[in-house]
Amino acid sequence: AVPEGAAEEPRGPAAAPSGRKEVKVVIVGDGGCGKTSLLMVYAKGSFPEQYAPSVFEKYTTSVTVGKKEVTLNLYDTAGQEDYDRLRPLSYQNTNVVLICYDVMNPTSYDNVAAKWYPEVNHFCRGVPLVLIGCKTDLRKDKEQLRKLRAAKQEPITYNQGEAACKEINAEIYLECSAKCRENIENVFKEATTIALSAMKKAKRHRKRKVCAVL
Repeated sequence: AVPEGAAEEPRGPAAAPSGRKEVKVVIVGDGGCGKTSLLMVYAKGSFPEQYAPSVFEKYTTSVTVGKKEVTLNLYDTAGQEDYDRLRPLSYQNTNVVLICYDVMNPTSYDNVAAKWYPEVNHFCRGVPLVLIGCKTDLRKDKEQLRKLRAAKQEPITYNQGEAACKEINAEIYLECSAKCRENIENVFKEATTIALSAMKKAKRHRKRKVCAVL
């Protein structure tokens, strides 16, 4: 059985072996929307040229926020429906969730509010969300534009991304291109900063609760 409400609130900072803080980042979104490329370019420095659906992958890396080095545990998840029952196992003790969509795929954009937000809100209530528009380089790709327009569709604009961010109550909306390595570092720096802030608040809240009990 899948644990319901696996991450009720952002957990306190975990101590890495070196005494560093650890942040758990889970990344979700439709299959093929660019989640894995985003993670691989950031964590490994390589862009996967061929699409291979992820099941569940974990990458560990570090980021410097201010003067602190933070260990990031990055969890890639499968977007396909076949994994809907397994995916929530990744959500336990999550500190921040990145919800991704492909700016050239309006269905993946619609699924942010229709599928991903309800799922994440159920299993990670209280955990901060970051909305990511992926594959921005393809907005200028003539072949991709031709295909979209043949289907009477248009690329998702930055303003539409901002609107979805407000709709799902995400902390911030960011866009990136893994292929061109644009804004990749910033995505994870922002996500880490947001996670650390939420963890600090949760720690203060727990302390207040203890004081109230005493």
